[in-house]
Amino acid sequence: MFSRLKLPTLLIFFVALIFSSGFSSPGQTNRLLAQGDYGADVRTLQEQLRQLGYFQASPTGYFGPLTSLAVTGLQKDARLQADGIVGPQTRAAIDVFLQRTGSRPRIVHGYYTGAEGPLPSSAAVLAAQGSVLTQVAPFWYQLDPRGNGDLILQADVTREEMRRLVKTAREQNVKVLALVHNLLYNKGIDGREAAHRVLADKENRQALIKNLLAVIQENGFAGIEIDLENIYPRDRQLFNQFIKELADALAPRQYYLSVALPARLDEQTGLSWSDSFDYGTVGRYAHQVVIMAYDEHGVFSGAGPVASLPWVEKVICSVLREIPPAKIVLGIPAYGFDWNEDREEPRYISYAIAMATARRYRQPISWDERAQVPYFTYVDENGSRHEVYFENASSWAGKLDLAVKYNLGGVAVWRLGLEDPKGWEVLKSKFPGRKL
Repeated sequence: MFSRLKLPTLLIFFVALIFSSGFSSPGQTNRLLAQGDYGADVRTLQEQLRQLGYFQASPTGYFGPLTSLAVTGLQKDARLQADGIVGPQTRAAIDVFLQRTGSRPRIVHGYYTGAEGPLPSSAAVLAAQGSVLTQVAPFWYQLDPRGNGDLILQADVTREEMRRLVKTAREQNVKVLALVHNLLYNKGIDGREAAHRVLADKENRQALIKNLLAVIQENGFAGIEIDLENIYPRDRQLFNQFIKELADALAPRQYYLSVALPARLDEQTGLSWSDSFDYGTVGRYAHQVVIMAYDEHGVFSGAGPVASLPWVEKVICSVLREIPPAKIVLGIPAYGFDWNEDREEPRYISYAIAMATARRYRQPISWDERAQVPYFTYVDENGSRHEVYFENASSWAGKLDLAVKYNLGGVAVWRLGLEDPKGWEVLKSKFPGRKL
């Protein structure tokens, strides 16, 4: 999880190592721990490893293969001999990592796209808010629908734009993660099939991984974000295998792996895209998992909040059962929808468009107390009634409070350029402190 130890961390590590030779943490013995051991000290170890994101199971007090795997993972990240045995050096590393986790700055991840009709490009916000952002994921790369592992760069993305984004990000210490998706194909091309073709064939998976590494190296990116949506439920294990293979390929080069997964609710089994994903396994191999906690109401539903606060909290609690909080990045929406009762699909809008529409029709902004989001209604020139739900700085505040309450790794904004500008001040107040 902590793949790069900076100089201050190394100093803390050596201090902790010196103290560990003579002292032990409360409730912790100095005996070596290895496979086959059991007891309260093993349970404490498992709880610590789980807090750090290395151990995914419930603590049992028995040191089995899963605990050994977690220990070796931590040892590799701490640049120790990865022998799976917990001695003074490994205990010192655990103490250092726990100190970092307790006071760590949170991730602020932003999704980047070009202009979409009346919706602006994300470029201006990246430049203006680079001091707040820690990561940016440009929505540029699409799986080749033939499933051969090739990547398609969106037609409207130029090399100059790519260079400009990387330069801006570097100047402001923002990691760039190339996002790869299976969305927005032309008619007649099924994103599910595109994903299945590449996941189901080992050679195709390896070709995709090779191409992902090339994209990182050629453009100076920090890593990859995988955003394969609405895959077949039968491809669940194949997706696990791909994420493991990708993580193994990225690790020696210290590249970062982010995976975006849909919102999950326990009571929605069999009714959601989330059924296609094994959250625990993905969380084991990825550095972070972005949970897309939005579209509670959207294109395929009637009018309602894009992400009501009670719904978002239920999503968090569901996912926490399988992924450690430090690895969860809460996806929050910056957009809204304008539902027209005389049309099937709502209009996708930004905060600016929502406010301009309310002004045009001279409608006050109301506040949904239960959902903790703004909304308004109006009747257009054709006599059609509209219902508009969107996000603003106040609705962001509640979601950011949930990220703090559950000690999550951070938040991810879909997408930069659609948000209420005042939201950034709220974000800075909720996530104070230095960058990662």
